[in-house]
This record gives sequence, structure tokens and C-alpha cells, in this order.
Amino acid sequence: MSRPTRARREQIRREAATIRARCECEGRPVEEIADTIGERIPELSALEGWRLALGWTRAQTLATVARVYADDGLRVPGLSAEQLCRFEHGPDRPGPEYAQVLARAYGTTEHRLGLTTRCACGRDETRDPSDRLGYRRAGAVR
Repeated sequence: MSRPTRARREQIRREAATIRARCECEGRPVEEIADTIGERIPELSALEGWRLALGWTRAQTLATVARVYADDGLRVPGLSAEQLCRFEHGPDRPGPEYAQVLARAYGTTEHRLGLTTRCACGRDETRDPSDRLGYRRAGAVR
């Protein structure tokens, strides 16, 4: 699949904003807004669809990710807008730690963001959502 042009990216952003505004007027929760955006703009990744459903820029996402780390007493990572863009459009995928933090920042699950991995048995491998402090901590036992 070819990458969308800059003009198409802007069209997608406007279309998603229109969908979000309409859904918010109807009182729909973010999860339904993300689903609607995904259905109407299927070329979006789930990760980008959720960001647009929240009405966030990449900079707002990065600030929220930084707050998640800070709230846990951890050093803020060097995640950039460019890296988040690569997570949204490929070819890069976030590692387990970023996937967990992105899910927390967006208020959803890694599965809903399309960030779960498959194990050899074919099941989704997801981390325990209550494992809020278990990532990259010295001495953490898994």
C-alpha cells in the first residue's frame, strides 16, 4: 500500500475531526468515536484512529505519555513525534513498554490500539493492565 500524500493526510485529519465532532454531539464515548473513525477511514491504523478520536495532536500525545511516566516516578523517554508517526504508519511498531504506556495514555487497551503481538499459539499476548509499574524498573520480577 502506498503512503498517502500530504494533501490526503490533511483530508483524513479533517474528516476524522468532523466525525469526532458529530459523535461528541451525539454523546458517544471515545471508544465508539474511534470505532466510527476506523470504519469510515479504513486506511488509518487503530493507533492513529484513537489519537484522532481524542482530538489530540502528536505533541499532545507525547505530553500525555510523559505524564504517564512521570506519574509512575519514571524518567520520561525520548519518544518523538516522528517516532509516533512511524508507529502509526509503519514500518516501526512500539515495543511492549511503549505499547502499554500508549494504551494508558489513550485510556484503552493495547488490543484496541492494534498493538498486541501474537504468540506461537496464535493468541494475543497482552500484559496485565494492572501492571502499571512493572515496565523497565530496576529489580522488577516478572
